[in-house]
Amino acid sequence: MLQKAIDCAKYAIAASCIATAGLSGTAWAEPAGTLKWGIGFEPQGWNPQLPPNTTYTQLVYEGLLRMAPDGTTLEPALATEWTVTPENITFVLRQDVQFHDGTPFNADAVIANIENVQKASNRWREAIGGIAQVVKVNDYTVRFELDRPSPSLPFTLSQRGLNMISPKAIADGIWEREPVGTGPYTYNQADTVSGSTYVFDFFPDYYDPESVGPERVEISYLPDAASRYNALLAGQVDAIDGDPTQMATAESQGFSNQVWRTLRYHLLMFDRADALGDVRVRKALCMAMPLEHINAARYDGLLEFPSQRFDEGDPAHVAGLEPYPYDIEGAKALLAEAGVSNLSLQFPSPDFMRIISELTKESFSMIGVDAEIMMMPTPEYFQSFYSGRYPFIVNTMTPENGGMFNYYPFRFALDGPANTFKVEPPARLEELYQLALTAPEAEQPALLQEMTQIIHDEALDCGYFDTAGVVHYNSERIAQIATTTWEPSALRYKDVRMVAE
Repeated sequence: MLQKAIDCAKYAIAASCIATAGLSGTAWAEPAGTLKWGIGFEPQGWNPQLPPNTTYTQLVYEGLLRMAPDGTTLEPALATEWTVTPENITFVLRQDVQFHDGTPFNADAVIANIENVQKASNRWREAIGGIAQVVKVNDYTVRFELDRPSPSLPFTLSQRGLNMISPKAIADGIWEREPVGTGPYTYNQADTVSGSTYVFDFFPDYYDPESVGPERVEISYLPDAASRYNALLAGQVDAIDGDPTQMATAESQGFSNQVWRTLRYHLLMFDRADALGDVRVRKALCMAMPLEHINAARYDGLLEFPSQRFDEGDPAHVAGLEPYPYDIEGAKALLAEAGVSNLSLQFPSPDFMRIISELTKESFSMIGVDAEIMMMPTPEYFQSFYSGRYPFIVNTMTPENGGMFNYYPFRFALDGPANTFKVEPPARLEELYQLALTAPEAEQPALLQEMTQIIHDEALDCGYFDTAGVVHYNSERIAQIATTTWEPSALRYKDVRMVAE
């Protein structure tokens, strides 16, 4: 299989550029068996640009690039080679691919998809804002001409919003209600029971059949952890999106567990111009985040508590940076110094965040902050992120991943989608970002690390904790389970291997 060394030009960073791009995966004889997976989410439509839905969409869709199991390394998918320069990114496309409706995948399909995203009224349009035009070099080569340095673009192209959809489905106007991709599975609407079980069958014309494990995937919507576990006990499903507090019980009852890091949650403070405009107030909230309490009550001690957004090995990582300590008295003193009392704040929460939200509310009340929880259904909650109504939330946003060149413009830039209160960022932060965009590769880490230090010192983000996902599964049915770091609630479905019958 083809491998291509990638030109990690001076504008590329480690998170969005890898040394070699090779097609990976273990060859198997043929897809076999049915994977029955229990999850607490229903599909939110089939538009991959809309609220988080990769639990379902990654079965039928693929992008030009895909994320490796480590959650940071980019791998080839529909593009087998790519070359990055400050002015453009060139992709060589696979030549043996077709969409589920028989439409060929080629350069024209890529152009149709990019144009479709550019017409959208959501954050994905901004995410690819650096693309001036897509040029068809030939039927299986496209060049993205850039109007500004876009070092995070390869990462963005691996995400769900840039999945490739059949151009025919786009032209016919059916793409938001009928999924037509190039992925290993097709949606079986006839066997699906809406609100209960969603069925997907192996696509017989998939270009890489040897990489696919299950021949069929059935996803059961089971809204709470107890109902999912009961379904596993009854043999109705083979694996479930589990609960860390249930691991010991699951093991004692003969099931296997797999744990992986799913999300880097933190305290996201939006209203940094008014209610949270004083750095002392922000630091007080950072110091009141009850991380260990959350760990004990919700995650059975599995949490990790990083001090910053990016891990060691990322150019923006600051070695030795200490997280804010849990210090109720210190937080009280900071609020008193700032002359702030009787501070009242509202924040939204879905039911699956209830314990985290209640513990946060309780801890904030200990420093004199009245944090009112606004409970709401999960779909409404995800839509409320960008409403500009709430001064803070405790959660995460996946567009923060992929390095500082993703994180800063999304989270803090004046026109950033997650800067919901449109707060002017610290001048030095913006200056550093602009310098890093055009700096030689060797000079970027110092600039990016200074940005991380400012974000920490100004308490713009804090209270990080890495949530742990758990799959409980029946090892008599499943020989190999597969997950992706930083990808919650979804398996790497085609990499799962069923026990031969």
